[in-house]
Parts: sequence; C-alpha cells; structure tokens
Amino acid sequence: MRILVQTAACWATLAAAALSAPAGEPLGVRVVAFSPDGKLLAAGTGEPKTAGTVTVWDLESQKERWTHREKTGIPGLSFSPDGKTLAIAVYGNAARLLEVDSGKPRQSLPHPMEVRCVAFSPDGKLLATACWDRLIRLWDLETGKEKMTCAGHKDKVFVLAFASSGKRLLSVAGSEGAKLWDAATGAEKSTLKHGQFYVSCGVFSADGRWAITGGYDGTTRVWNPDTGEERARFSGTGGLDDLAHSAQAGKLAVCCDRRLHLFGLNLDEPTAKDHEQIHMLLTRLDDDSYDVREETSQQLLKVGFIAESELRRAAQESKSAEVRIRARRIRQEMLSTPGESLRGHSDRLVTIAFSPDGKVLASAGRDGPIRLWDVANSQEIRRLVPTR
Repeated sequence: MRILVQTAACWATLAAAALSAPAGEPLGVRVVAFSPDGKLLAAGTGEPKTAGTVTVWDLESQKERWTHREKTGIPGLSFSPDGKTLAIAVYGNAARLLEVDSGKPRQSLPHPMEVRCVAFSPDGKLLATACWDRLIRLWDLETGKEKMTCAGHKDKVFVLAFASSGKRLLSVAGSEGAKLWDAATGAEKSTLKHGQFYVSCGVFSADGRWAITGGYDGTTRVWNPDTGEERARFSGTGGLDDLAHSAQAGKLAVCCDRRLHLFGLNLDEPTAKDHEQIHMLLTRLDDDSYDVREETSQQLLKVGFIAESELRRAAQESKSAEVRIRARRIRQEMLSTPGESLRGHSDRLVTIAFSPDGKVLASAGRDGPIRLWDVANSQEIRRLVPTR
C-alpha cells in the first residue's frame, strides 16, 4: 500500500496558486501518476507517430524537476514502490527505467513492438510490461532479464496492475475484457467481461481484495478476484476512459469524455458498530410514518457503500414489501448517482489518478493541462502543463 508523506501546507499552497496556463497550445497528456510519497507527479505525452515527453513536478515547490524526451509517445508510467525509479512505456519498442531524482535513463528493456503500459510489483523486484504483440512480460529487474510471459490475449493490452500481495496481475484488453493472472506462474486465472462491450480500464483495491473495471457500456464493476464473481455495478455515466480508486478517501473516480465523476466506494468491512447502525436504519424503513421512512432512506445513502451488501440482502430477503422496495431504490441510487461531478476540461479526458492520501485527484487529457482537484471540496486547485 502506498503511504503518503505530504504536509497540509503543500496543498494549501497549491490551492492559493493561480489557475491560468502558460500561453501556447499545450500537449495532450496520455498518463499521470503520483509518486508513492505523494510529493511528485509524473505525466507522459505523445502518440505512436509523434514525439513524447515525461515531465516530473515537485508538488511542494510547484516546480518542474525534469523532462525526459523520446522520439515516440509515452503512454504508460509507474513509480517503483521505493519511489526511486520511474518506469515508462515507449511506443518506440521499449520500456525504460529512469532515475526519479535526475531523470537519467538507468535501463532499457527492448520489445519487438510498441509498449503500451508498465507496472511494478509491490516488492519492486519485477516489472510487468504489455507489448502490442499481445504478450505480457515480467522482467527480473536485478538481472534485467525476462522472467516469464503471460500469453492468451487476442487484443492489445492497455492497462496492467498488481494486487498488493503481488500474487495477482490484472490486464485490461478492450474487446476481450480484463484477465487475472497468477503472477508467480503466468497462468491465467479468470476473465472479467462487460458482456460484449469494450473494457477500457481497471485497478485493484489498495488491499488487493477487489478488482475494479470500467467499460464502454458505462458501468464500473467490482469483482472478487479469487472467484471472478461480480460484487457490485456502478452505472449512470457514459463509456469510461479511465478510473481510479482511493481507499483513504473512500472514493471511486471515473472519467467519460469531458466529465469527471466521484462515487462513494468504501470497500472496508463494516464494523460491529456499522452493522448495528445499518440494521437499525433498515428497521426504520418500515416505520408507520412516511416522513421517517423518507428521512431514513437519506440516512442510508449517507452511510454509503459500506451498507451496500445489507441493502442487497434486505431487497431480496426482507419480509416487508416496503423495506424490499426502499432497499432496492436506495442501493440503485447509491450505484447510479455520482456524489460529485468535477467540471472544467474542454476536451476528452483519458487519465486520472488519486494522490496516495486520497486528498487530491489529478486529471488530464487532450486539452493539455493537468488539473489537480481538492477531493474534499470538489475544487480545482492547480494546473500543470507538460514541457514540449
């Protein structure tokens, strides 16, 4: 799990900064990532046939630390768990390892075709890469040698993510859906599909207990990675281009076209006190007073996703028709109505990321500037523009 070392003064400084971007047409951004301590932000730009850059900013000083340039675009980034190395995916048939302090290239891992995404294992010993030859490669970083491959995708892989245990690897491959792999053996464990729709993005929850995928069907689905069973399904948005989850904030962020939405998604197990409160509220859904039933419905919505499993059970098993109907409606509203919508982008969003403490959300896309949002207040606090 990533741990943030970030002072409140840093974000207060950002909030006070001017929001205007420098003159000139900005570069479109393909990917953003926070360092494990939350002090740095990296962004990759460029397309398969255009030059690309990686820019890294120091967020406390609000200054650019360095820029690394490639002849082709950089669509994927991943910080090592110790924050000392930045892995980049390069459309120029390679993954590269850069020193975070200086931006100096440390190692290059050659591939037969374009590389789309990269992901470090939680212990930092392995790097997973996805190449347009449809193979996922796991590299031993101590030797710089390819350790194994995960073969089975028939479409290009766009996203890679390790579970926090390091035992599972998630890959997202469009028309095929997402696949879960045994990271020790390379064996395919299961496939997560959104019917016939394109699956565009995916992550693990911070504790690795859940896989979360988003697709062009406009749904975000929460899965049990051990069984492949669907836990819950969020809807009410357009087709998703990216998603991010923060356990610290208890939030799910999704982007579709120019829109950025936040849902409550606390995946912690309910405590005994939570269960007591939820059961008390469910009982009040059958109160003789209509006003009490209405007020209780709103209180359950405020409890949030942590009540989702009990609402689902009540909707199916309660002896009261009133409770069944209300539990079904509350759960549906919880899963289909965003808590907040963040507006300001003028073109399609393609990448979002939470800071490790969940206090800040970064978003970027074709309109260029990276916007930093205060999650608690749903307010934009800063814009960063990559160097050409």
